[in-house]
Amino acid sequence: MLRMHLPTVMTRVYARPQPVSRVTSITHPQMYRGYRFGLQFFFIASLIALQSYSTVLAVSDTDKLRFFETKVRPLLVAECFECHSADKAEGGLRLDNATTIRAGGDSGAAVVPGKPTQSLLVKAIRYEDLEMPPKAPLTESQQDTLVKWIRDGAIWPAGNHSRPAVKTETEKSWWAAQPLTPGTVPSEFGENRSRHPIDRYIDKSLNAVGLTRAETADRRHLIRRLSLDLLGLPPTPEQIEKFVEDPHPDAYNRLISRLFASPAYGERMARRWLDLVRFAESDGWRADAFRPQAWRYRQFVTDAFNEGMTYDQFVALQLAGDEIAPHDKTALAAVGLLRLGIYEFNQRDAEGQWQNIVDEITDVTADIFMATGLACAKCHDHKFDPIPRSDYFRFRSVFEPMLFVDQKPQGELEVGAHEKVQKLLHELAEVEAGDIQALADGAVDRFPLNVQDMFRKPASERTTYEHQIAYLVQRQVMDEGITTAKVTKAIGKERNEKREKILKQLSDLNANPYEVAELITVADADGMIRPTRLPGRTKGNSFQPGAPSVLGGQSFSEQRDSATKTSGRRTALAAWITSPENPISARVLVNRIWQYHFGTGLVESPNDFGLLGLPPSHPELLDYLAKSLIDSNWNIQQLQREIVSSKTYQQATQHAQYTKALEIDPENRLHWHRTIQRLDAEQYRDALLVAMGALQMQYGGPSVAGTPARRSIYLQRKRNSSDEMLNALDAPSGLVGTAKRDVTTTAPQALMMMNSPRVVNAAKSFANNVRGQVAHIEKAKRGSAFVNQAVEIISGMPANQQTIDLLAPLAARGQEGETDVCHILINSNSFLFIE
Repeated sequence: MLRMHLPTVMTRVYARPQPVSRVTSITHPQMYRGYRFGLQFFFIASLIALQSYSTVLAVSDTDKLRFFETKVRPLLVAECFECHSADKAEGGLRLDNATTIRAGGDSGAAVVPGKPTQSLLVKAIRYEDLEMPPKAPLTESQQDTLVKWIRDGAIWPAGNHSRPAVKTETEKSWWAAQPLTPGTVPSEFGENRSRHPIDRYIDKSLNAVGLTRAETADRRHLIRRLSLDLLGLPPTPEQIEKFVEDPHPDAYNRLISRLFASPAYGERMARRWLDLVRFAESDGWRADAFRPQAWRYRQFVTDAFNEGMTYDQFVALQLAGDEIAPHDKTALAAVGLLRLGIYEFNQRDAEGQWQNIVDEITDVTADIFMATGLACAKCHDHKFDPIPRSDYFRFRSVFEPMLFVDQKPQGELEVGAHEKVQKLLHELAEVEAGDIQALADGAVDRFPLNVQDMFRKPASERTTYEHQIAYLVQRQVMDEGITTAKVTKAIGKERNEKREKILKQLSDLNANPYEVAELITVADADGMIRPTRLPGRTKGNSFQPGAPSVLGGQSFSEQRDSATKTSGRRTALAAWITSPENPISARVLVNRIWQYHFGTGLVESPNDFGLLGLPPSHPELLDYLAKSLIDSNWNIQQLQREIVSSKTYQQATQHAQYTKALEIDPENRLHWHRTIQRLDAEQYRDALLVAMGALQMQYGGPSVAGTPARRSIYLQRKRNSSDEMLNALDAPSGLVGTAKRDVTTTAPQALMMMNSPRVVNAAKSFANNVRGQVAHIEKAKRGSAFVNQAVEIISGMPANQQTIDLLAPLAARGQEGETDVCHILINSNSFLFIE
């Protein structure tokens, strides 16, 4: 445990002059003195907040608009528009715009703003007079939503919600939808001339404002930066020395190649991709049930990066692996992307649940591959981007035939064992027959009647939609209705003994039927594909699968394959996403890769390339790299090599004209120096294990529970109970996709790093590791040697003399002192930040 006599934690502890200190240590002793100031600041801020209350009220319309767009409009669309909109206005009433909803219909004004009890709409939904919707009343929660909206003034955004697909010249020239225009690579500029294309684009922008790039960082900084970027792990002192002493003129490029060849490369890249696709290994919601086979998708992603899979194939397998290679377990694992969303195990509204599932997949697909907010066009035309509502449903139609499937991977068991398992499973089914069906029937009876009918219809007679709903019912029945205890009670003592004997035999074959190793994947359902229509509508125009109109509007022609029984819609979508004629997908991927290496993308809003997002800082460079990516056959490693081999990437954090440059470009959008980045959650934990000498580099396989010494990517990721250390350091929960992590500085982080038993024990292990490395040094010099070795392990740099003078006496006090030294160092900025 840290004690008050410990010396000040250094901002940096290695030997290099730093004229400007830009970051402060999380555990600097000044934080204690600043605590009183923090309380005073909080008190003053509270007074200001009270004085500013009227200002908050003045802008509260923003919250009301948000409430309308997220709660009210979707409800009106789903429950009211079928009978009361421009297409059909029963009783003379339209509920699709502010003017007509207040004017009302034949019975008078539907809404009286601020007065819900006087509004006919409220009386109708409460079945007090009229009865709307006529089929079934709204839920209490839905009624409360409309009452709150009316009570708050029935606010409605100005303007008509309907508009043409491309409304203005500005929208027609939306930069992300335009063809790639890289132009000619600029000439060499500035003092630090470079032939590298990236540098020449950067130098052109810097030259325009009178700046130049910073000098190249020294080799120690470069190898630590590159290793943490490409592997997520710090280099060892031996690796650093080897690179520093390498006389070969191509030493840096050879280092890049060595790092690409490491299995850790795929693990690091996979972690970034898993953030984006909302990967987790549990259902979410209250039950948050564990998904024991979700790791197979992670394995696919990790292997894909390590094997150099091209991006077009990477996309195709994740969207349509079952259509492309229906018997290949790698392809089936890849399409697990579509199964990563949250799942509510006890949702009786199976139809509504399926709609939510398909909507989420539609939204996430557009976010990941197009950085386009398609979700904003689900209830109405997009308010800002040139995306009409029809585009949303055309895109959604791609997933209309999709069915969730759980498959046993081929090759998991030897052929002989597989036959034994099948025989035993057949015997088990005979033992449980009848009673299982009775339990299932009881569970199904709790669903709405029309859902029961879909479930009980013979499978050969179902439409695709009925198969989809039947799947959700079946899953709920198994999750909730048929537990081991219920089965045991239902079948009686004699048959239960026989059942237990069969289960024991299955367990010996590692094939428990209740824990069967399955691939969570998808397929197209059998039967006629249901037309895609607006929510709540069963008649009228339907939407055929296709791309957004502003991006060409290409139709995804359906090609039902009799052999694979698939529509081919998702295969067509994947082909369009990575088509050379599609300008947005390559830009999106290039921007993500740039962000991985610089902290911020050329477009600062990585999941929003729309008109509300930020335009690219270097549009020609973005297009140059996008075109290069396509020309390389979507080779991700080649793109990364081009980026990290540039002098722009290799810059030092300091600049000879730091003050001037800071005034001109305070956010470093022009890349005049290297921006310092903090280790992310997994980098911190893994680097800690490296310092301890404890990291286990076992590659791949199922996730591990608890706090093992495996890499962080292999820790179980449950949405409602994530690892405390990773959670404190801003690791995403997996509830939604994360294109760019938050980087926060909070009190719990500091307290964890100072007082957490895990960190304290890590400091002890770190000290033991260092102690073993300096044990051969004579005792009089061992304190200084201990400090120098510990500093080099955590920062890649030799300790400066000031650090040795401060910490060597502490290390000389024995094991407790050495532990305190290590505890200080793993809280220092030298460890926590990448230069």
